[in-house]
Amino acid sequence: PKPPYAAMAEDHPSDDQETERSSALAAVLTAELAREEAAAPVEQNASLAPGTTLLDTGALPLFPLQPPRTSRELLTDHVTAMVCCAAMDTAGATPGLDWLDGPTLLINGTRAADLTPRVLSLIEDGDPAPLRAWLVESGIRPEKPVRLV
Repeated sequence: PKPPYAAMAEDHPSDDQETERSSALAAVLTAELAREEAAAPVEQNASLAPGTTLLDTGALPLFPLQPPRTSRELLTDHVTAMVCCAAMDTAGATPGLDWLDGPTLLINGTRAADLTPRVLSLIEDGDPAPLRAWLVESGIRPEKPVRLV
């Protein structure tokens, strides 16, 4: 038996196949682009020495490149975000911004500085007890669905 959408796929050629219409469109676009490039005036900048470019290709980037984030870092951020959403939904917490540490969670007007070590204990050690205890102490109900608005 054929897969459920096989009949529909046969009606439309795949992206790899060329049809007459797509070939004609590609030819028209290529010709138009060639005409535009030929008609464009060539600008000469008197301040540049011959053989130099405007861009310094040997310079370092303006900001240092960050290494790719590990799966552990991504999971930590996602769990922390879900805890913050649950805290806002069930405990009346508010988001805050610390000038040194960045985003923070405010519960009853005070910064929840002890959240990160408890999330890390869950991620790195697989121990949910510290995070669960913190949720109960903070009045956050983890069993309630989180509203993503």
